[in-house]
Amino acid sequence: MIKKGSKTYSIFFNKCPKCHEGKFWHNNNPYLNFFKKNSITNSNCDKCNFFYEIEPGFWFGAMYVSYAIAVSLVLVIGILLYNLIDNINTSTLVLILSILIIISSPINHFFSRLIWINIFVNYSKKRK
Repeated sequence: MIKKGSKTYSIFFNKCPKCHEGKFWHNNNPYLNFFKKNSITNSNCDKCNFFYEIEPGFWFGAMYVSYAIAVSLVLVIGILLYNLIDNINTSTLVLILSILIIISSPINHFFSRLIWINIFVNYSKKRK
């Protein structure tokens, strides 16, 4: 079970990495955040007032996490499709994987930012 105080709790439940009470994103649905809110996170935690953008350009590092997620997804799904479907055409495989990446990009963006900030910020029981 994922417990409050762990980084996985913050990542999977869309919580502030500092207090694990406030929301990191406006909404728990990655697609609503991506399309309706212009993919902007809350600027501060509404519970502990922790400022999410630690320094200017902080979110550029999340691109590396996003890249790792996308490559992992393509490798796993690509290998599965290649082995499960006999005589799959390479262009068909590339088309399926491209559509998968486009459809999953809001989820990738959602989790890459949560993972990135959780690398640098630790949970604290005390509120400031």
